[in-house]
Amino acid sequence: MDKKISIIDKEEAYSYDEISFLEENILPFVAETQKTSLSGLLNNLKESIVNHQDSMAVFFMPQETFEVFAMLQGDNSICNIHNEDIAALCLAFNSVNDSARNDLYNHLQKKVKILNDYLQQGHNVMPTAIQADNFSVMEI
Repeated sequence: MDKKISIIDKEEAYSYDEISFLEENILPFVAETQKTSLSGLLNNLKESIVNHQDSMAVFFMPQETFEVFAMLQGDNSICNIHNEDIAALCLAFNSVNDSARNDLYNHLQKKVKILNDYLQQGHNVMPTAIQADNFSVMEI
């Protein structure tokens, strides 16, 4: 039976379902040394939007932009992002069995790779919960 989940096409925003997929299907392939840290990160991201799954998403805002908004609106970041966690998540995609790969897997691998590349270039991001209305549905 096919399951329908909500996704967001924007590379810098993640729906509750996308984060849940990462936690359930990619986290098991993360190296043990990073698993606890990454598990906590994914849990914090999910918890920030759990009560508003149909109207909010997690947005990875560039730190420079975040600092400007924080001066005006206060610090509403969810947690700190460590480059090593995103790099470990990115690497975990390579360990997933070919038969388990689907459209959602490819969609998220692309998003995580873009985030990892951005972080590896020396940038920082701050995840924040944002209103979202650009959800689409994907069957897995």
